[in-house]
Amino acid sequence: MSLKEQVFSAVRWITIATIIKIFLQLAQVVVLARLLAPEDYGLMAMVSVVLGFASIFADMGVNSAYVQRQNVTQEERSSLFWLNIGLSSLLTLLVLVFSPLISSFFGDIRLIPLLMLTASIFVINALGQQIRMTAEKRLNFRPVVFLEALAALLGFVSAITAAIAGWGVYALILGSIVNAVSSTMLAWLFLAQGWRPMWRFRLKDVRSYFGFGGALVANNIVNEINRGIDLLLGGRMLSTAALGLYSIPRQIVFQIQGAVNPIISRVGFPLIAQVQKDLSQVRVIYLKTLNMTASTNAPLYIGIVFFAPEVVVIILGDKWLATTDLLRLLAVWGFIRSTGNPVGSLLLGMGRADLSLKWNLGLLLVTPPVLWVGSQFGPLGLAWALLGFSVVKFVPSWAILVRPLCKAGFTEYSVVILRPLLIAVVTISSAYFLTLNIVNVYIHMSIAVIISMTLYLAVSYLFNRDWTDSMMHLIMPRLASKNKNAMDAS
Repeated sequence: MSLKEQVFSAVRWITIATIIKIFLQLAQVVVLARLLAPEDYGLMAMVSVVLGFASIFADMGVNSAYVQRQNVTQEERSSLFWLNIGLSSLLTLLVLVFSPLISSFFGDIRLIPLLMLTASIFVINALGQQIRMTAEKRLNFRPVVFLEALAALLGFVSAITAAIAGWGVYALILGSIVNAVSSTMLAWLFLAQGWRPMWRFRLKDVRSYFGFGGALVANNIVNEINRGIDLLLGGRMLSTAALGLYSIPRQIVFQIQGAVNPIISRVGFPLIAQVQKDLSQVRVIYLKTLNMTASTNAPLYIGIVFFAPEVVVIILGDKWLATTDLLRLLAVWGFIRSTGNPVGSLLLGMGRADLSLKWNLGLLLVTPPVLWVGSQFGPLGLAWALLGFSVVKFVPSWAILVRPLCKAGFTEYSVVILRPLLIAVVTISSAYFLTLNIVNVYIHMSIAVIISMTLYLAVSYLFNRDWTDSMMHLIMPRLASKNKNAMDAS
């Protein structure tokens, strides 16, 4: 396949796998919520917080460095493989040693065996991680995502079976371990293509990878702090009830980003890494990635802005209607934030984790004071502070991160982001006023979604043709190819 066809194939298969995994996650919540006690989920949440932060150190960023670098020798790859195993084993050992201390911090001794069992996932994942990333590096996503979906299904079945058998929180642990084991075994069976690591580890083989990897780990730590600083300050400055009102709409916003953005950014990183020496190609790929991200997210977030009460009632229930204004503000913030995600693929693809670290360190100095001032005015003040700061960052982020790496001009950068935003505002506001008098919330939303989608696609076809053509290519590749050939012939 051509590079273009490889990209569309990758995005298509990642989309399918994402939909399957979201469905399985939702189904697992629906089923397990009826089989497990709330305290089981509370225990698992504490485990997830600890291991989520620990996972930043699992490979010290060398696997991302491996994807970014194009000329990797077999000796280097083998040394990287064993380094990954060693680092993951060390991290697992540290969790085992400190699990009593961690459980003491949370005040629940039941965490000790849970942490010890779940920590084994670090080593299990490490055994197959490089195999999976090699396939992604080649943009061979079809088998990768198929095996991911199969592993997720096996984990889902295991968790449900264990919950029915009365295992409690250990059903969640078992599901995670089965998912990890299945993913690693399937990777070796279907992705390795006969490759086996040599019995070799030399520090000289991997030393050059630590510069990029170390900067990436440091960047991920700072980025994780920046990502949750509003909750940390909110927990300090707001009441528990006020923080709860703030955190629920925030979670909705992050769930949309978690579903949409990785589909595009996961392909963007290895793709930019492949052409990193050709700045004109990097610029084209980055702007197309940004257009896909902005155009896909715009109708979702602007739809929430106009139909926030309906969204709250359908998803959360009437008792959460007080969060309507918060959800509107955070939806606008969420859209702006989502357009910053493709910069991550650009920075990693160009090998500039150091620049990303400097940017995030700068944000860490400025963000807390801004959010502290906002928190003085309650949850709404905190949301306004987030939104205002994201607007202020718009120009500096282009000047510091985008222009130096791909030479994209400010006008074209702005148009790619603002065009779908404007189309979404015009089309969805039309749907809002056309359905204003419909009383039943479910009928109201169903008709509004149909009208909004129709208008958004129609107007985008006229004014954002690159996106509609790309979506057609993803959904109906054969039809898109026929249309293109017909246009070329005419």
